[in-house]
Parts: sequence; structure tokens; C-alpha cells
Amino acid sequence: MDVSSQTTAQTDPTPAPEAKYPLVSVIMPSYNTSLYIQEAIDSVLSQDYPNKELIIIDDGSTDNTVDLIRAYGERVTLLTQKNQGSAVARNAGIAAARGEYIAFLDSDDVWLPGKLSTQVRYLEQQPGIGMIYGRWHVWKPQTDGHFAPANTIATESTEPIRLVEEGSGWLYNRLLFTSLLHTITVMARRSLIDEVGSFDVDLKRGQDYDYWIRASRVTQIHQLDQVLALYRLHGEGCAKKWPHVNYEKVVIENALSRWGGQGPTGDVTAPSEIEHRLSEICFSFGYHHFWEGSPRLALKSFAESLKHRPSHLTSWRYLALSAVKTITRPSGQQSQ
Repeated sequence: MDVSSQTTAQTDPTPAPEAKYPLVSVIMPSYNTSLYIQEAIDSVLSQDYPNKELIIIDDGSTDNTVDLIRAYGERVTLLTQKNQGSAVARNAGIAAARGEYIAFLDSDDVWLPGKLSTQVRYLEQQPGIGMIYGRWHVWKPQTDGHFAPANTIATESTEPIRLVEEGSGWLYNRLLFTSLLHTITVMARRSLIDEVGSFDVDLKRGQDYDYWIRASRVTQIHQLDQVLALYRLHGEGCAKKWPHVNYEKVVIENALSRWGGQGPTGDVTAPSEIEHRLSEICFSFGYHHFWEGSPRLALKSFAESLKHRPSHLTSWRYLALSAVKTITRPSGQQSQ
């Protein structure tokens, strides 16, 4: 792994920046995002928070992404690695980070102005909270395929910081049913990151979901009622394609095997609700693969769905349809 350049943290001379502005380390994995990464980098460097470092971990890009990053010189730290996935990249970034706070941004998304200062201010005021996140907007292309300027989609809020109550607190039991957090809006204390550990590199998808669940066992997580980032929906990359492994199911089953349905404060999720959740995950996975031309994989997933909810008639119907497709489809066209 190479360090191509070293970040120089921006400072405010009086008082010393480390006293007034704790260092924030921004972790940005990149892979073949030359069309978008400059906008992502600029959205970090233009933040009004003065004491920050941007660490970009290029995951084996084959386009000119790395050249675009290097053009920023000492304003960023560039690490390079062979293509190993975003979990490995984020772990490498965390290992290199020097900050008291850690934040994440993907290289095709952008932060809105004031994101860092808002979150640091909140964490400084709430020493018992280890992780926070915010709202985000989905950034869709226009009819011509281009994206409207970020500042026309959402702008910095001038309202006092408020919490989204349903998205805040001891979230373990709620996270068993949905991820809630978006990585590009998360900020965490380095002390929490050290306690929770690394992103799970065996999870090619869902490693962020897994991380939030693990964090929810040791800290309250708060959601700020403010749009902090734009999530670009451009239809490219592995995140837009359905994998052949049901990683969402793996994440939930891993959590249940470690902690069951009881949260850290004693709240208990009913077994029937957990079974329903697992059934839905399996059905959704099977449904997408059925229509994407992988009937064998769909058949297996519908069977798993029925193990958790035998009375679900729609799963029975799609199980039968998948079985017919599996039998009648030519062997050369069969997917996993």
C-alpha cells in the first residue's frame, strides 16, 4: 500500500486548532469514479470546518481516477491498493486516520456545506453519544443524463439542530429491520471505532449495515434532522446490481447468532417478528433474481422464505414458478 501524499490539516491559528477544532478524518474509498470524484473531493475540502484530513483509498481503479486525485497534491492523502472492495479500503483509511472523529464519503456522492461543523458541534455537546448521522437526498440524473448542480438540490440548513426521534437512541432492535443509517452521513468518535473494530471484509455488500448493528450494541446513535449529503443514483457499479449472496440475510443472522433479539437495554424483539423479517429478506432476494433470470437462485431463496413463514402464499407461488423455469430453461442459460 502506497501513501502518495500527506494531508496538511487546515488550521485556525488562535486558539490552537486541536483545542477548538478536533481533527476530523474523512475516509473516501474510490474505484473508477473519474466522472464524479472531483465533485466529491471538492465538497469535503470546501467544508467550513477548518481541521480536517481527507484520506482517499483507491481500490485498484483502471480509469484516470488516481490522476485526478493526485492533482489535489498535499490537500489529500492518497492510498492505493489492489481491488479488494470497500470494506478493505475503509479499514485502510481508518488505520491511517489521525482524527478524533471519523466520517465517511463515497467518491461519487457529495456533502452539503456545513456538514462537518454541524456534526462536530453536536458530538462536542453530547459526550455520551458515539455515533451520529443525518438525512440525505437521492440525487437522480435529469432527462439528459446529467446531474443538476448540488446546490440546487439541497442547501445548508440554518435551523437549530434537532433530532429525528424515531431514528435515535439504542437502535439495535430497530436495526434488525432496516439499516437506517447512510454511510455518507455518518460521523463517529475514534474511540468508538476502536471499540467496534474493523469493517467485515467477508461481506462484499452490507458491511456498513453490519457495522451500525455492532456499534448499536455499545452506544446510542442519534440522527440529526438535517440533510447532510446527496446520494448519487447513476446506475453504475456493483452497488446497483443484485449479488448472488443474500448479504442482508447474512448480516441479520450474524447479529442474531451473537446477541439474539434482546437489545443492550433489555428491549426484546418477538421471535415472530424476526421470522417475518427473515422471510421478507429471502422473498425480496428471490423476487429480484427470478426476474433477472436466475430461477435456480430464486428457487432456493423462496424455499428459505417459506421456512420462516410457511403461510406466505406469494412465496409458494413464486417457488412453483421458479421450479418450472429451472426445469424448462436450457442448461446453458442457467445462472447460479
